[in-house]
Order: sequence, then C-alpha cells, then structure tokens
Amino acid sequence: MSIFHSTVTRRDFMKGLGLTATGAAALVSPSFHDLDELTASDSSKPKRAWWVKEIDEPTVEIDWSIMKRGHGGHSTQSAAVVARYPGLDAYNDMNKTEKSDIDRLKDNEPGYQLRDSALSGGNNIGRGALGDTASDLKFGQVKAKTPEQLGVPKWTGSPEEATKMLRAAMMFYGSSAIATSEINEHHQKLIGLTGENQGTGYMHKEPPTTSTKPLVFYDKPNFSFDSKTGISYLPNVPLYGITWLQPQNPELNRLRPTTLGRLAQTRYRLREVPRACTQAFVMGLGYESMLDEPYRGIPSNAGAVLGGLAENARHSIMAISPEVGAFGGYFDLLTTLPVEPTKPINAGIWRFCQSCGFCADKCPSESITKVGEAEPSWEVRPSKTNPVDKLTGEYWSTLRQDAGGEFHKMGRKTLWTDMPTCQLYVRSVATCNVCWGNCVFNGANGAMIHNVVKGTVSATSLFNGFFAAMYPNFGYGVKEGAPIEDWWDLVLPSYGFDSTMYTTHMGY
Repeated sequence: MSIFHSTVTRRDFMKGLGLTATGAAALVSPSFHDLDELTASDSSKPKRAWWVKEIDEPTVEIDWSIMKRGHGGHSTQSAAVVARYPGLDAYNDMNKTEKSDIDRLKDNEPGYQLRDSALSGGNNIGRGALGDTASDLKFGQVKAKTPEQLGVPKWTGSPEEATKMLRAAMMFYGSSAIATSEINEHHQKLIGLTGENQGTGYMHKEPPTTSTKPLVFYDKPNFSFDSKTGISYLPNVPLYGITWLQPQNPELNRLRPTTLGRLAQTRYRLREVPRACTQAFVMGLGYESMLDEPYRGIPSNAGAVLGGLAENARHSIMAISPEVGAFGGYFDLLTTLPVEPTKPINAGIWRFCQSCGFCADKCPSESITKVGEAEPSWEVRPSKTNPVDKLTGEYWSTLRQDAGGEFHKMGRKTLWTDMPTCQLYVRSVATCNVCWGNCVFNGANGAMIHNVVKGTVSATSLFNGFFAAMYPNFGYGVKEGAPIEDWWDLVLPSYGFDSTMYTTHMGY
C-alpha cells in the first residue's frame, strides 16, 4: 500500500485546534496592504475547513498511460453486462426476495407509510422539466441572447476571473461548489466513446448509434448533435470541464433502504434549474457549453476528485467530500469558456478509507472490498461470480469478457468493488444503496469535536481505526425501525442540507 503524507503541518494542526500562541484573532483576521493583495487573496474562494489542503496531484495514484477512452455502456449499469453473469434466462427469471414496497405500505411499516409514499411521488416532479437533454437541448435549455445579438463583444477576462465569475453565478443559481479543469490529452480519456447503457436486447446484436450515443471530437468550432444518428460532436477548440456539487438530504440518507430513505437522492430534481441557468449564463457571455448527456459519457466523480471537491473512496464508484461525505451529487458541463483549473485536495479521506471499511462491513452483498481482503491495485479484483454468457458484436469487442475489469475504468490504483454481485443483489431486492448511508464522513460537521477528529485524520493515520469504530457508537449510522419516522418531526433547512457550508460572506 502506498504511504500518503499529509500536507498539514504541525503548526496548521495546532492552529486548527486554536492552540497557537498568536491567538484566535490572528486566525480570522487577514491583513491586506493594498487592493492587489486583496485581489490575489483567497477571500473569494469557498470556505473550507483548515485541514482541507490543496495539492498538485490527487491522493489516489493515477497512471494516465494505461487509461483510454471507453464505452459508457461497458459497465454494470447496462443490463446487458449484468445479465451475462447468470445468463439471460436466469436474469429475466430473477424475483425479488423480500417483501414488496406495497406490502410494507399496507402493513404500515416505518419508512414505507402513506406519507412516505406520497412524499416520494412529489419528488419526481421537476426531472427533465426544462426539456429532453438527450436532444440538442444539451447545449442550452433556455436560449439567452448572445453578445452578438446584443451588438457587443463577448466577455473576455483571465481564466482566474472566469472561474471566480462562474462560481458566483452557479452559487446564485443553486449549486454549492464547483471544480474546473482543462480538457487536455489526459482528461479527454475520461470522456466516453459512447455514453448510454445497453439493454439485454443487444447482448448478441450490434446496438445502433441511436442507442449507444457516441461522443465524437470533430474538426469544427462548435458543439452539435445529430438527431438521426444520436451522435454528439465536440469541437476542435480548447474545452474546459465544470464539475459541480448538488448536495442532498443527509438525514434521509440515514433511512435507507426504505421508501423514505430513497428520497435522499434529490440531486436529479435539484440540478434542473442550476444547469439550465448556468448554460444560459455561459451563452450570454458569448461561449458554448454541453451538459453531461449522454449521462454515462462524462464521469462526474473523476471531475470531483481531480478538481478538489472530493477524494477517492474505498467503494470504487464513489467519491467522498470533506463537507458532504459520500453523498454528494456531482454533475458536469463542458464549455468553451476558458477557466482556471482547480486543484485536488488532501483531507486524509482516501488514506482513512483504506483502514476504515465501515461501508464494506454494511454491504449486504459483500461487494465492497473489506479491510484485509486486498490492497489498492492497478488491476481490478475479479468478481466472485463468473459470467456464463459472452457478449458478441463490434461494440463489445473491447470488453473484457472474463469475471473482472469490464465494469471499471482502468488507470487508478484503488480498491475495486465487485459490481456484478452488487447489481445482481440490487435486482433481487426492492432497493439498496445502503453504502450511501454508511460512510463515516456523512454529516457530523456541526460540533467542534467533528473538526478536531477530521483534522486529526488529515494529519495522521494513527487514530483512524479508533475513529471508524466510534462512528456507529455515537449514533451517526443508518436508522432502523420506529426511529425512521422521526424524520417527520425534524426541523431542517430548505432542501435538507446546509446551503452555507462553503460561504465566506454575509456573516456566515
């Protein structure tokens, strides 16, 4: 296992505890001698805990030489990939092994009661309300007037100014934080050759491009979409990535896997306004943008880790944020607006994950690698289940057809989750997502002791095992039984999360 060294100095750690001789005033009172110093300061950057440090490379090791563009549908979110493990007939014959939501509703079980079901029905309103982004609306759902139409030049400024401006706009529209990147030769490898999941009908039949939704770099200056072929064209001009965080409801996240707990995933509803408004803003400046559609084509967790919103996690399809834990909703935009790339962070999270394993212990399908089962590796850990079928056709020709690897993107040294067993289990139950609710970094930010613990984690791994063991003992984990319905008695902020977590102005 690689040894990671924190960038948190002893003085920084003591400052975080308020123990330096210089006193508290020195910690909170920046001194500026002129406007140039003020402009160059971090005062316009988001507020983050003192133990979250910017670094040059992510804490998870990345080898760009072994990474390459792949098909978004080569994952276990594609039914075709999962079905080949038990075989199509067995896959289609799989039955739910537990009580249905309807039966639980009729029995008035906690988390499945009528008010929980009614709340669920309302949560779907708003998804796609501004138009089908699988069309050319991915380039802008709301058509703003361009500078050319207004008879003025397009906006120009430095990449630093653009990032600051874009952050202010996106916070105004409803996002919480952004990460930015340049789509260079490395980052291009993260963009899929195609971006759509594939159903079982294409296990032995070549899927058309209208199903796979290719993303093609071409020799023209503008984004475009061909509705007849389903191909999205990316221009041959400098492109930049915007990854943004849409927080979700952490209290509901603790009620999984119930109907009420599933409502925690509000990101798809809440993203609609920020992304449409942001694209209109970019258009109004004189630049273009494209949403992360097709959805499997642009991996948002990668942007979150590379841009400093989060760190790599034990569960290999997750990224963990210092502020919202494993339960952040991340989305992407590609744009021609030149921005300054933000840096990765080291908050001790990836190192902590390697000695924690709480999510793995709670995983009902035992798909997440447990502590001691394996070390971080460049090679994917083979699945415990072997495929009985083989996918055929040109689209599947680059797919690894044994029991490992095809369901992950290679190029990072990490712990690998057994996604086939995960998805087969999910198919056998009403829902799962228990892993979302069982991360020690979820919530728990309000009290002073929380920052002391997380500051210690960022500086040393000596107490990681102790802190991981304390998490369930202090009642931060998933709730069961009657306490689930206590959610209705809580007085929570709008949308169920703290909208001031990154705020530095207005007295927050």
